Amino acid sequence: MGWQQLLKQVPDNLDRAWVAMTGEPRHVDQRQHPLKGALGTVKLGGAVLDQWQYEVTGGGRIWYAVDDERRILWITRVGSGHPKRTETRGHR
Repeated sequence: MGWQQLLKQVPDNLDRAWVAMTGEPRHVDQRQHPLKGALGTVKLGGAVLDQWQYEVTGGGRIWYAVDDERRILWITRVGSGHPKRTETRGHR
């Protein structure tokens, strides 16, 4: 649902996000960075993976996990509104 909302609202931003995430999933800049604290990792398919965030808009976010071993980028959350869970002290 979040992906479709972002596609309708900001298709160019979503395209840039996709290119950035799939081209250089561990690139760090103002829009793309690892999540911190308890949100910094996620368990998927029995593996603990680093979890990242791409800021598509001021509030819209894509969270994703990088599985280097299987060469998979897992989309773990997409939303057009700012995720309140990242507002806790120590998280980005």
